[in-house]
Amino acid sequence: MIYFYVLLLRIVAYLEGTAKIVSFAGVFVLMLYSIIKRTSVSKIKAVPKYVFYSLLLTIVLLVHGLILSKIEIRDVAVLLTYWIWLVFTFTYFKNKTLDECLKYILISFLIFNFANFVHFKLYFADQKLGLNSILALFGIVDYRIYFPLSSGANVFTSQLGLNALIGLYFIKHVRNNIWYILIYTFYIYMLVLADSRLILLLTLFFSFIYWFSLKTIVSFFKKTWWVIGLVIAALLYLFYNTEFFDGLKRPGELTGKALSRIEIWSIALKTIFSDFSAIYGHGLNGFENSMSDSTKEVFEDQYLQTSHNFILQTLIDFGIIGAIIVLTFIVKIFALTLKLRSLIITILIVMLLLIGFTESIPSFYSTEATLFFITILSILFIQNERKDIRFSTN
Repeated sequence: MIYFYVLLLRIVAYLEGTAKIVSFAGVFVLMLYSIIKRTSVSKIKAVPKYVFYSLLLTIVLLVHGLILSKIEIRDVAVLLTYWIWLVFTFTYFKNKTLDECLKYILISFLIFNFANFVHFKLYFADQKLGLNSILALFGIVDYRIYFPLSSGANVFTSQLGLNALIGLYFIKHVRNNIWYILIYTFYIYMLVLADSRLILLLTLFFSFIYWFSLKTIVSFFKKTWWVIGLVIAALLYLFYNTEFFDGLKRPGELTGKALSRIEIWSIALKTIFSDFSAIYGHGLNGFENSMSDSTKEVFEDQYLQTSHNFILQTLIDFGIIGAIIVLTFIVKIFALTLKLRSLIITILIVMLLLIGFTESIPSFYSTEATLFFITILSILFIQNERKDIRFSTN
């Protein structure tokens, strides 16, 4: 049952009304039972600091949101989902090796992703959401797919790419690796079907880096991540404001009907610095709730929930004070990553944060990607507690 938790958490998020509340309560209790089952009474009394701090953070976010924005039942459910998932993975990974932790992540997300794929094939296979630009490069005319249990297009596909890299890890380090080859291929196939251009490119790029153990390049990424971020921003500018990448563009991007990242970021910056909320933020759902009426009128046909940038979204929701805290936390994560000295974990962290330049990932809004991120945090937290035990350095 523990391998079905990702799927169950996403199904709960997909439901509405009373069914959502009852289902969430059921899954919450089920996960709580799994936690207690794996924890001795003495350890329950001595609450781990990460569990305590994460619960405190959840309460602070709720109070902050209640004061500055509109908090709904679903928002409470999302925050509690992240908290119980962190506690569960932290408890489950407690006595596991790195391979065992990564295998759990791979299997649990594979169940969710395969179920999502089957659900699409059974009920949504006839949907036509626009031409698939990746397949068009090979002269194949087909449509892009939006998987039904997804919380967002790129939010969903980001974890496909990250799980593909875990599959590649086992391809490289396990003798009978045929199943892992099939898993990696399946994830690349899903990325192509979803027409997720940037995520597919990053997945293939980091696959190349990991497969050939290019540690020098990884070290380069660690030192110049901000330069890479600027390069990505420049490429996005060229993509949306010039004809240089027209061959990869979708119809809406060619006609200008689809909002570009540059336009969304411009709206986000206006939202951030429109008043003194730049200091303390607008609270959860700050972007969609705080846009000016004139902006909403212009873009009324396009649902803008997030700013599509992790840092900008943090500034909108929690202001400069919150952004400083989050950036400090990211520095701490990098420190723990260096301490772990695992190439695969380093690549997963770097890729996840790079995606954050074009999506609000990881954040309150990116359910699948944030659930994945939390599993990596659990590994890092446990390693920090095991000062005398080392994971594999592969």
